[in-house]
Amino acid sequence: MSYREAREVARLRHELRERLMSDRHEGVSDLLARFQALAEEATEVATPELAREAERWRVRFELLASTARNN
Repeated sequence: MSYREAREVARLRHELRERLMSDRHEGVSDLLARFQALAEEATEVATPELAREAERWRVRFELLASTARNN
C-alpha cells in the first residue's frame, strides 16, 4: 500500500468513525465502497485485514440503521 493509499484509509476511518458517533448516515455507502476498493487494490499482506475491517464498518452501519428503524 502506498503512502497516499494509507493516508486515504486513515481519512476514511476518521470519517466513518465521526459518522458512526454522530448517527449520520448520508454518504456512508460511498465511503464504505471506497474503503472496500482500497482493500481490494492493496497487494500486500494487509489486504485481508482491510477487507475484514471494511466488512466490520458495513455491519456497524447496518446495525445502526436497523436500530433506528425499530425505534
